[in-house]
Amino acid sequence: MTHDVVALLERAPTLRGMTRALVQAGPKLRMRSVADGAVIQLRDESGRMVAAVQAAQQLALSAEADRLLGAGITDDLPAQPWWVEARGAETGLEGADTVGMVRRFTDALVSQFGGLCWEPEPSLNRDDPLLVGATGHPAVTLATDKVAVAVQDRPVVPLTTWLVDAIAEHAHAGRGFQLVTPSSSRLTHALRSVMGNPMARWVAQASDGRYYDGFSGVPLAWHEEAGFVRDRATAPGTVPHPAFQEVDKEWGTQLLVDLKVLHPADAGLRLGRSVEFLARTLAGALPAVWGTAEPATLAWDTRDLTALARKRAPESSRLVFTGPPNGLRSGSVRPFTGTLLVTRVPEGVKESITLAVGHPPGAEPDLSVLSTLVEEFTSRGVLQTISVHRRTGRDDLEFDARWSGPSLPVGLGIGVEGVSSIGSERALNAPVPAVAFGPPLTHSVWYRIGNGTEPDSPERLRALMAHLRSGSSSPAGQRESS
Repeated sequence: MTHDVVALLERAPTLRGMTRALVQAGPKLRMRSVADGAVIQLRDESGRMVAAVQAAQQLALSAEADRLLGAGITDDLPAQPWWVEARGAETGLEGADTVGMVRRFTDALVSQFGGLCWEPEPSLNRDDPLLVGATGHPAVTLATDKVAVAVQDRPVVPLTTWLVDAIAEHAHAGRGFQLVTPSSSRLTHALRSVMGNPMARWVAQASDGRYYDGFSGVPLAWHEEAGFVRDRATAPGTVPHPAFQEVDKEWGTQLLVDLKVLHPADAGLRLGRSVEFLARTLAGALPAVWGTAEPATLAWDTRDLTALARKRAPESSRLVFTGPPNGLRSGSVRPFTGTLLVTRVPEGVKESITLAVGHPPGAEPDLSVLSTLVEEFTSRGVLQTISVHRRTGRDDLEFDARWSGPSLPVGLGIGVEGVSSIGSERALNAPVPAVAFGPPLTHSVWYRIGNGTEPDSPERLRALMAHLRSGSSSPAGQRESS
C-alpha cells in the first residue's frame, strides 16, 4: 500500500526548498524526475522506487482541500494554499522506512514555507501481505499479468493524478484495475465514475480483515492472476458482508445525470457551456473549480478548459469539476460535482458529461425542470442523449462501501439524430409517455419514466429500450448501471 502525506503550504515552494526537503527524506536516496518534472521518484540503492513526490499545485479554492482531507483543515491557511503530495510504498517490516521518508519531506517543506501536514490515520489491517509492496508506479502496490492493484488507506479517496496515470498505464497494457480501501473509506464522485468501468473493481477491507466488493457487497478472495475475485468458498446466494449492509438513516438523495452532446468542429467552439447550463438548472450555480484530477486546482473558466482540450487533441481529455463549497453556497444552491470527457469524433467534438447533485434528507429534487434540459440542448442542435437516475446516498456526493439501494431511472432523452434512426412514429408511440421538442420532422423526445422511487421503474426502462432498439440500427444510449 502507499502511505500518503499532503503538505498544505502558505507560500509557493522554491526549487531550492524542494531540493532541501527531498534530501531530508533520505540523503542516500536517488532522485529521478519523470513526467516532465511533475513527479520526483525516490529510489533506494538497489534502484527500487520507494517513494514519490508531486510538483506543487496552487489551489484556486482552499475549500478543495477541506473537501478531500477534512472540513476546517484550511481554516488557518491562505485562500489559495499550495498542495504538495508525497507517497511512500509500504514494503513491510523488513523494508525501508518509507513512512519516515515522506514525513521528513513534508515536515521540511512546512518548516520552510509555512502551513501544515495532513496524514490519514491508518485503518487497514497491515498483516495481509497483499497490501504491502512496490512496483514501478507510485500508486500501484502489486501487478499481475491481468490486473494492477492500488491500495489507499485514507478516509476520502479522490481521483488523484497518481490514480489517473496508473489506470491509463495499465489499461494500455491490457490490465484491469483494482482499488483496495478500508470499508470505512469513501470515494469521490469522479473516482466512482472511473471505478464503474467493467475492468475495474473497488475492494473494501472490513474490520475483520475480510474483503468484499464496495459496490455489491459480494465477498472477495485473492486469485494469483485475476486479483480479487468472487470468493468461491461462498455459495451463489451468500449474503453480502455485514459491513456492506449497515444502513445510514441520514442519507439524502443524489440526482445523477449523464449527458452526451455533439458539436461541429468549429474554431469558435467553447467547451463547457453545456456543463454550465446543466449545473445552473439542476444545482443553481456554475462550477467553481475544475482540473484533470483531484484536487481540482483551477478556477472555472470555459476558455481555459477549451484551450486545454485543443492542446491535447486529437487525444481525448477527461476533466473533473465541482460546485461552490459550503461557505460560498447560498440556500438555493445544491452541492454538485461531475466529470467531462471531450472526444474528437468524425462528426465533430463530443462532450460526455456526468453530473451528481446532492439533496439533504427530506429535500426533493425538482424533476419538473428536466424537460427544459432536453428542450434547450435540442434548440442548440447538440443533444445526443440524456439520462437521469436517482439514488439514496450522501448529499456531499461521496460514495460509501455500503448498500444504499439501486439507482432508479427518472427519464431518458434522445436527440434528433437518434429519433431519426428509430423513426419518429415509433419513438413517439413508446410504452412510456413521450414529449417531442423541435420541428415535427426534426425533433427530439423526452421520456419521463418516473420519480426515481418506484420499484418497477427499471422494468419500464427495459421495455422502453427494447421498443427503441427494435426500431433502430444504432440503439439510443442510456446511463450505465450504478
